[in-house]
Amino acid sequence: MKPYIKPKYEMADVFSKYGSAYRNSRKLPLSDHKVMNAIESCRTEALGGHLDKCAKCDYTKNAYNSCRNRHCPKCQGMNQLKWIDKRVNEMLPIGYFHLVFTIPQELNSLCLMNKKEESSLNTQNPKNQFEKAFW
Repeated sequence: MKPYIKPKYEMADVFSKYGSAYRNSRKLPLSDHKVMNAIESCRTEALGGHLDKCAKCDYTKNAYNSCRNRHCPKCQGMNQLKWIDKRVNEMLPIGYFHLVFTIPQELNSLCLMNKKEESSLNTQNPKNQFEKAFW
């Protein structure tokens, strides 16, 4: 597994700087607000902290609590790397490609309000979706 390299800028930095203006300029679902707030406050004094202590040498350091949100890159970074490693090891020695389906703009608000149903429609039978798009 590749070692984790801390990025120069984190999602929390972007949300802290631009998140408020972004949220005020759009009508976002409550779930999006919650995710953005969790990421902004992750591992900051806003969530409190604890003392980490080494069992061998008694070295201690202060550490802020994490948000544990499944969308948070800080909290899920290591899990993501492990998941990618597993998937890479499962890949067959063939070419892969990625398809993106774009829906009409008029359906955006409907899909945002019905994320599970929309996702299910696009993944239940991708072959039919592909055929409809190209044949």
